[in-house]
Amino acid sequence: MRKKLDQRGMGLIEVIAALGISVVVITSLVSLSVFTIRSSLTSNLLLEGTRIANTELELVRAYRDQPALSWFQFLTNISSCDTGPCNISTSGGLSVGSGSKTHKGSDDTLGTADDLVISFRANNTSGGNIAPDTDTAVRISVEVKWMIGGNAKYARLYTDLTNWADK
Repeated sequence: MRKKLDQRGMGLIEVIAALGISVVVITSLVSLSVFTIRSSLTSNLLLEGTRIANTELELVRAYRDQPALSWFQFLTNISSCDTGPCNISTSGGLSVGSGSKTHKGSDDTLGTADDLVISFRANNTSGGNIAPDTDTAVRISVEVKWMIGGNAKYARLYTDLTNWADK
């Protein structure tokens, strides 16, 4: 006849092992959820920043296309934008303003991010300063910047504008 092994305490060991495995699984799920939420916020901010940068680019294009503005006047007005940031002001018509402007988005879009800072720079297509008398094209580079978690994030767009209307 065989002796029966003492099985006392085996249930306790199984419960402790199950709790350990459960803690590892739950920790992994929480970590994955936090990563997903953070990635979603970053993606939403990048989409919002790109949309705002595109809007600023279209404002520069609309400013160029004003009937009362010649190509020479357009280049003269944005020539200071090669040394510092500029923006297009929409109050009282389109005009070039120096420095950056801010955009406050809706809370559900921007989450916990600070305001978005919008600006553009203008250079000739070679990367040099604008020469209103001779340049036939200008490169407009728009940048939207925001801070999240102490890190600066950017959305940047650029396009080349030409004197297509021969004003």
